[in-house]
Amino acid sequence: MQNKFIRFILNLDNRNHIGNKELAKTGFLKVPGRVKQLKLGHVIRIKNKTSPYYLSANFQSLNESEDRTITKSKVSNFYKPRVCANTFVYSAINEWHNVPSKIKEIKN
Repeated sequence: MQNKFIRFILNLDNRNHIGNKELAKTGFLKVPGRVKQLKLGHVIRIKNKTSPYYLSANFQSLNESEDRTITKSKVSNFYKPRVCANTFVYSAINEWHNVPSKIKEIKN
């Protein structure tokens, strides 16, 4: 699907090869960047409580826990559960913790 978009944007024939050069011209993200964008989009919906329950079930905000003292910089973070590192929950929380606090605090 992405190749079709690139061909349309660059006005190429449907048999033209799409490589890194064409991808760079359009400014599209590569696969790891798109995965990160989707994960962080889900985390924002979880944080704003607009996601389905099955996505938010394993995400506990640090400020919702009474037994933890947190600093202002950690208010928007989530508790990192003890699960396998290649799960959505763990990797999404890791990505979220790497986002600057000023961006995390933006409303909508």
